[in-house]
This record gives sequence, C-alpha cells and structure tokens, in this order.
Amino acid sequence: MNKVIFNMSCTKFVVAISLTIISFLLTLSGGELLAQQRGTISVDRAVVLPLTTAEGNQVRVVVNYELKDESLLGQRVNAIMGIYDRQTGSLIKLSSFPNGFVLNNSKGTTQLATTLTDNVIQNISAIVTLTNADKSEKYTNDVRADLELRTILPTTLPPLLEEIPPL
Repeated sequence: MNKVIFNMSCTKFVVAISLTIISFLLTLSGGELLAQQRGTISVDRAVVLPLTTAEGNQVRVVVNYELKDESLLGQRVNAIMGIYDRQTGSLIKLSSFPNGFVLNNSKGTTQLATTLTDNVIQNISAIVTLTNADKSEKYTNDVRADLELRTILPTTLPPLLEEIPPL
C-alpha cells in the first residue's frame, strides 16, 4: 500500500514539474509568437560596400514587411539592426531609425544602414526586427543576413594629374 501511495505522489510531482516547465517555455516563446502575429519580415537584399569618401564599410539591409495587425497602420514604428561578428558571436553595433517611421501600408520595404570602421572584421551577421517606436516591443520575427566584408576594386581611375610623371 505504501508503494502505491509513493508512486502516485511521485507521479503527481512529475506532472507538476512538467507543467511548470511547459508553462515557463511557453512564456519565453510567447513574445516571439505575439510578434509574429503582428507582422512578418523577410530579407529582400543585404550588401556591404566600402565607403568612397571615408574609411569603413557601409552595411545595408532591405527588408520586406507584411503587417497582420491593421491597427499598426499610420503608427510610428522603428526597426533595429544588430551587427554581429560571425567568428566570435559578439555584438559589434546596434542601429535604428533616430525617430522611427510611419507605416502607411500593410506591405512594403524599409532599408537600414550603418557604417563599420573596424577593418579587422571580415564576416558579419546582420539581424533585423521591427519594433514599436521606442523599441521596447517586437512587432515581427527576426531575420538574418550573413555578409562578408571584402575589398571591392575600383572600376574607374582617380582624377588624373595635369602632368603624369614619366615611368
């Protein structure tokens, strides 16, 4: 009889622990699920180009968005782009719109851009999400673009001097 009581109390304990773990996991992923219910984004294109007037590289990511929550139309939103070093996984830079932007259509595109000045970094990942205006609530899923920083050779000559020195 004691064995039956022990087994039933163990079963109740295991069920209680399992329900607690499941509730915790659902709470963690609930924000992401809610974000995906408000809208989704996908990468349209992503590039890294060397700057022509200064040292560094410009990272540009264009994302397509589609809103499922029509109440966001006409509202000021923002987007955040995190740049990560793919070798170390460390965050290099976060950027966003200074004042956000207004969503006028339920489908569209937006571009994020930032400048990297560290010449040592070669491989990066750009991760983008749409948020509310003050960047405290995610409205969409995250998207990722993996990019390599490399030198792009010029396609034109620099301005020629009046006199070209002899060879």
